[in-house]
Amino acid sequence: MKLELLYCRPPSPAVAARPPVLFVHGSYCGAWVWAERFMPYFAEAGYASHAVSLRGHGGSQGHYSFASLDDYVTDVRSAIDHIGGRCILVGHSMGGLVAQHCLADCPGIEAAVLMSSVPPSGLAASALYLSVFSPDVWMQLALLQSLGPATVKGEVIRKALFSPDTPTETVAHLLPRFQMESHRICAELLNPPRPRLPRPAGRPPILVMGGDRDVLLPSFGLYETATYFDAELDILSGAPHGLMLDTSWWQPVADRTLSWLERKGL
Repeated sequence: MKLELLYCRPPSPAVAARPPVLFVHGSYCGAWVWAERFMPYFAEAGYASHAVSLRGHGGSQGHYSFASLDDYVTDVRSAIDHIGGRCILVGHSMGGLVAQHCLADCPGIEAAVLMSSVPPSGLAASALYLSVFSPDVWMQLALLQSLGPATVKGEVIRKALFSPDTPTETVAHLLPRFQMESHRICAELLNPPRPRLPRPAGRPPILVMGGDRDVLLPSFGLYETATYFDAELDILSGAPHGLMLDTSWWQPVADRTLSWLERKGL
């Protein structure tokens, strides 16, 4: 099965010792979410940047309807192998949980950044929180899953993903590119199998990052993920869920990630 793998080359040759970055998207989208802002920015900073579209997403083959968490983990492992077996792995939302499940079995992962990530225990608590405090977002996500992006209101998606000052035209540009998600994984994410922890001797540095204005994945999930992996935690005051796309937040998030990688010698 052929997977879409986007690539952004640094303007000058990448430092030989520097591992490439592999970005993994979340639900309802594809590798394109990283190509909008992050990939060219990381390439400009000297990192060869790749983004994979999971099966049935973006330009990848396969169908999403019954894809499982294990299927998506297999896709990411294939992408890691394709780019040479070593990488800095960056996963967002559902892609963050997929990245967590790769950590124990992919020794070539030299660091991981889990952005607005689904926690190891899944989305049950977050879904309850969403249904109580943002029922309009909960209903619109149900419409997106059942009928597709044409039925979704842009203002509610802005509330779900972006900060309030994100221009209306930005939301209008991005909304048609979203898609339906695997019915199987929507159920599986409520109570997924816990990721295995990497061995202490081979444990890569891990950064958990997210915003305290994220209506989809509240801060308690970030604390859970950081505790589970004994990872560094960076909670951004005022940041929404769509960190890599938000007009106000994408560059601060990218800069903080790059600074963290530099501190880790990567």
